[in-house]
Amino acid sequence: MANSTPDTTVAEAMNRVLEVEREAGVAIAAAAAEAEAALRAARELRRQILDRARDRASRLHVRAQSRISATLSQLDAQAKAATGQRDSLESIAQRAIDNLARRLASGDHEPP
Repeated sequence: MANSTPDTTVAEAMNRVLEVEREAGVAIAAAAAEAEAALRAARELRRQILDRARDRASRLHVRAQSRISATLSQLDAQAKAATGQRDSLESIAQRAIDNLARRLASGDHEPP
């Protein structure tokens, strides 16, 4: 650089600046590509998580619905059994009242 002229010095400096700008542009493009790849991977992972969560929620819903149906069936059976017992008790009580009324009306006071 002993025979450098001011124009040569300026040209070399501009070339260095342009080279650094090119390197920065390449680095920025690479970083942008990496960021885009990371975003795609994150979106795919999110989709997989959402799919698994929907599947789990659906299975839980089916199991809960099955349990509710079974419980309702048990409650219905218990209610029918209780109603049947109540009907049986009512019919027994009615027969006893009828028998008592017949005995009282006939004057027969001894148990049958």
